[in-house]
Amino acid sequence: MRIKQVTIFGGSGFVGRAMVRALAQKGLLVRVACRRIELAERVKTAGDVGQVTVMRTNLRMPQSVAAAVSGSQAVINASGIAFQRGRQRYQEVHVGGARAIAEAATAAGVERLIHVSGIGADRRSTTNPYIRSKVDAEDAVVAGFPTATILRPSVVFGPGDVMFTRLARIAAQVPFVVPVVGDGQARVQPVFVGDVADAAVAVLERPETAKSVFELGGPTVYTYREITELTLREIDRRKRIVGVPAGLMKIAGWFAEFLPVPPLTHDQVDLLTHDNIVRPGANSLATLGISPTAAEVILPTYLDRFRLGGRYNQHAPA
Repeated sequence: MRIKQVTIFGGSGFVGRAMVRALAQKGLLVRVACRRIELAERVKTAGDVGQVTVMRTNLRMPQSVAAAVSGSQAVINASGIAFQRGRQRYQEVHVGGARAIAEAATAAGVERLIHVSGIGADRRSTTNPYIRSKVDAEDAVVAGFPTATILRPSVVFGPGDVMFTRLARIAAQVPFVVPVVGDGQARVQPVFVGDVADAAVAVLERPETAKSVFELGGPTVYTYREITELTLREIDRRKRIVGVPAGLMKIAGWFAEFLPVPPLTHDQVDLLTHDNIVRPGANSLATLGISPTAAEVILPTYLDRFRLGGRYNQHAPA
C-alpha cells in the first residue's frame, strides 16, 4: 500500500510542526489531530491549499481518536506534555493516549505507526513520573501495534525550542551568573528538529524500519555546562556559570509548577542530572542515511535576538 495520507497527533507542537512540514514537502496529505485546533491553524501553511487539514481530537476519547485515524495509511504520535496540569496528566496523555492511538490504528488497518518517545525511555527502574510515563507509553504502543517504529530523540533544538531559548533568556535577564543543575557534567546530545522530522519521513519510506527503535542525537555530545557556555557565546554575553545543588533546584522547580507555564519543573530538574545520549550500536540518524546538523549551525538563526542590542547587533559588547 502506498502511503498517501498521514495523521499526526501533536502536530501543533514543536516537533509535530516540523514533521508536518517534512511530510507536506513529500506531497503527502497530512491530517493534524490536536485538542486545541486554534494552535494548529498556522501549520496549514506547510503545504498547498487543502493539503494540510486540522481535526479536533481528544486522546481521552477513543471515538475521537478513531475518527482522526480513519482513512490514513500511516499515523505518527508526536503528542505529549511537559508538565501536568488539571486533567492533563502524564499517564492519561502519554500512556492512555498512546494506547488509544495504537488500538485505533490497528482497528483501521493502518500500515505504519511511528511513536515519538525520548532517549531514556528504557529506564524501567526510574521513579521520575515523566520518564516512567514514556516507558509505559512505549509498552502500550507495542502492545496495541506490534510493528510500530519508535523514535527516541535526545533534547530537540531549533527555532522555538525550550533548552537553548530558555538558557538564552535566563542569561540575558540575570545580572551576573547563570545557574546549572549540580556540577553540570551530565551529558546531552542535542538533535535538530528538522533532522527528527526527516527521520520520520525516512522511516515511512523504508518498510524494513517497522518494529524498530531509533535513538536520535546530534553530531556532538556536550555536558550541560558546555551547553550553557555555548549559549553564552552565541548571545555574546559573559556571565559566570554557577552550579546549584539538584535538591535546591528541585524545590525551586516544585514551586515553579504553580505558575501558568513553569520555566522548570521538579521532574525536569531530575532529567538534567542524567545523561541523554545515543547508546553505542543503537539505530540512529546514520542508519537512516541522515547526517545530523550541528547546533552551532542553527543557533545563530534564532538566539541572536538575545544579544545586547538585539538581533542586528552582531558584535555586541559584553
